[in-house]
Amino acid sequence: MIGVDVQTVREALVASVTGINLSDPLSKSQAGFMRQLWSEFPILYFPKQSLKPTNLRRFGEVFGRPEPEPPMNQIYLQEGEDVISYVGNIHPDGTPYPWGNERATSWHTDQSYIKTPVSAGILHCLQIPDAGGGTMFCNMYAAFDSLSDDMKDKIKNLRALHCYSSGPGGSAGPPLDRDKHGEWPIVLHPIVRTHPLSGRAAIYVNSIHTFDIEGVEGEEAQTLLSVLIDHATEDRFVYYHPWEVGDVILWDQRCLMHKSAADYPTDQ
Repeated sequence: MIGVDVQTVREALVASVTGINLSDPLSKSQAGFMRQLWSEFPILYFPKQSLKPTNLRRFGEVFGRPEPEPPMNQIYLQEGEDVISYVGNIHPDGTPYPWGNERATSWHTDQSYIKTPVSAGILHCLQIPDAGGGTMFCNMYAAFDSLSDDMKDKIKNLRALHCYSSGPGGSAGPPLDRDKHGEWPIVLHPIVRTHPLSGRAAIYVNSIHTFDIEGVEGEEAQTLLSVLIDHATEDRFVYYHPWEVGDVILWDQRCLMHKSAADYPTDQ
């Protein structure tokens, strides 16, 4: 793509993209280029951007229909938006939000607890602390590929149970209040998920929303989930992104887990 520079940050996982202003609408050829690039690199990193919520939403629409925030997370919504929200430990009005230091600090995939899970996530960095504050991603393609043949055979036809913040890893959002937020039924997803675009297999379980395995007795199910998550989050599969103000990251929720590194001063 003329004018766009793509640099590999991590082979087959992360690419940085410069020479494009995401506050402007992407042309048809630019949008096609981005979708193709994203199929090769599940994490695309765009430095030095300055986006308003409408710009961010429009960029997301290049990759599909944005999913509205569930009722539990609507307290974080930007004014006038149903799909753009903030993540942090300070509210937009400047008041502290201490629970933000605990939010999403375990490995997870966003909204795996809905019937048709989201395919993408986008973060845009507005502020950073003096130190730390990174986000971590793990490559579930590579984690699956490195499993033994026996383990691949064991899990290939299994399905896992997902429900909002029901896993052992804590919570990615506010506690569920059924009177306010409604009922969120258990959903089943294959433990080995085939990516609809790449055709590659990836492990699809996570610490926050996955809590059991269909047809597997309790303790054995919990052990198997722990083995898979521990394996997928080994250092060799993990990318740590050190944020700079202006960074935009687009990542593929179908083949990655992510979490806050929780490595920053909690009063910033």
